[in-house]
Amino acid sequence: MSTQDKCGMHLDLERVTLKDGRSVTIRPVCRKDGELEKSLIEGLSPESRRDRFIGGSCKASEKLIELLTDNDHEQHEAFIAVDESGDKPRAVAVANYALDDDGRACECAVVVSDDWQHEGLGRIMLQQLIDVARARGIEIMYSIESADNIKVKKFAHAMGFVCKADPRDYTLLTYTLDLQPEEAPIGLIQQHQRPAMQSQ
Repeated sequence: MSTQDKCGMHLDLERVTLKDGRSVTIRPVCRKDGELEKSLIEGLSPESRRDRFIGGSCKASEKLIELLTDNDHEQHEAFIAVDESGDKPRAVAVANYALDDDGRACECAVVVSDDWQHEGLGRIMLQQLIDVARARGIEIMYSIESADNIKVKKFAHAMGFVCKADPRDYTLLTYTLDLQPEEAPIGLIQQHQRPAMQSQ
């Protein structure tokens, strides 16, 4: 389904029903989603904030929000899941990737609001990123996580990511997914042993 949104753009929308029966609309992020993303970040529990931003001290600053909503569909791709069941729309999940300078690999991140976790939304959001990155010919998707982030390990494994320790920092783990298994050189995969993919 395609419609014209508040950004004045025709966007492809996907209506998804989750395990518990709740529904969300998933669409590409646009510049005017700043307040939605800010509210999502500020509403995260300390644990979820730590999982999304290594160290957990990241604030929803104007600079961060500007970066997260700068969705040019080339260097940066992002999707937002919006709950429209209340009095006003609410962002309940965001997924994005940033393309490396070489154009062959991208770093991904997913965050889901605490009260929307464990319903399969994180998996749906990450799959959106994977499908787009693969279609654009990107070879490797990766995420750098704290070694203390236990939840992401099972989630990443279920999505096909391979986990390796960062040889430069034992407190970090790098999860990589080969998007073009017949094309990606082994050296490119090994290169990305360097935040964040939240579980759920």
